Amino acid sequence: MAGDIFPAREAIALMDEVDLSPPIEVPLIPASAFPENISREEREFLRAEIARLKKERNALILAHNYMPPDVQDVADAIGDSLYLAQQGTASDADVLCEAAVLFMNQILAIMARPHQKVLAPSLEALCSLAAHADVNKIRAWKREHSDGVVISYVNTYVDVKAESDYCCASANSAKVIKYVIEHEPGRPILFLPDVYLGFYAAKLLEKMGEPLDRLFLMMGACHVHDRIKPHHVEEQRRLHPGAAAVIHPECGCTSACMRQIASGMVPEEMMQFRSTQGMIKFVRETPEQTVIVATEIGNIHPMSKAAPEKKLIPANPEAVCAFMKQNTLRGVYESLRDLKYEITVDRDLAERARKPIERMLSIV
Repeated sequence: MAGDIFPAREAIALMDEVDLSPPIEVPLIPASAFPENISREEREFLRAEIARLKKERNALILAHNYMPPDVQDVADAIGDSLYLAQQGTASDADVLCEAAVLFMNQILAIMARPHQKVLAPSLEALCSLAAHADVNKIRAWKREHSDGVVISYVNTYVDVKAESDYCCASANSAKVIKYVIEHEPGRPILFLPDVYLGFYAAKLLEKMGEPLDRLFLMMGACHVHDRIKPHHVEEQRRLHPGAAAVIHPECGCTSACMRQIASGMVPEEMMQFRSTQGMIKFVRETPEQTVIVATEIGNIHPMSKAAPEKKLIPANPEAVCAFMKQNTLRGVYESLRDLKYEITVDRDLAERARKPIERMLSIV
């Protein structure tokens, strides 16, 4: 079942057999998340009011790459979870309004200074991947492996981070895993909750000559990335011969695409695995004019800004995160106007979660 923990070899063998569908209800996307459903007059009003309130409140607006385009366009910083955590923790603004999913708001609430308020434009912006992380199963694993090291992916809630030794984001997952391998020799490692990123971690261990037996994986996945399968990438490569492909390691196509590269079927420079933010850098720097993008389609907006001359093809055009899209331009305005929804974290959990988060922010 999703949330179960297995030795890495067993988990990898089971990846295609476990039901990794969302354990929580996926909400409908609000109509106002689509820019065409907001009149020009209302958009101009909202943008002007957000600018006014931002100045009045001494606020910083942070937006994840998967946000609707008009939310990204009013943000002070746009990026992935690691980048926004870095920007938020470095800011002295009185108000940190983060349009993202709630585990990201929790990170800012844990790291915030005493005078700062952390706001979430929507309380419906949950995360199907974070919901797979079963804290009781983590505690059971720790009891069985008293010398074990827990690496939790950033897509987890504060109770899971509090049980962790290290956190990582997709942008620095390889560096965190390498750091643990080098600084925690021989100790069992539990990587959670994303099994596809766990497969990526397993390949890193093998490259470093480490025994795979020391790695354990949790069966979990982002329901959006899980639905980007190998056939999606193959079909787009067939339709666009010569196109490069850039893939988020959370995707359901990860293991198949990594095998294609390893076997020499696809040149490594033509198929790269990158974090959400790393994808933007890849699109900007690749000489190929057409790039197949395997991730949530919202990331195409900042990619297009970074490389307007490139043709960007979503591997699966239906890869849309309804949780991320709960954040709308109206929601950002109302959040700043009414100072809602303020995110706070239990003091004890926050203290325990701070260390793995600090490690994530320092290993870059």
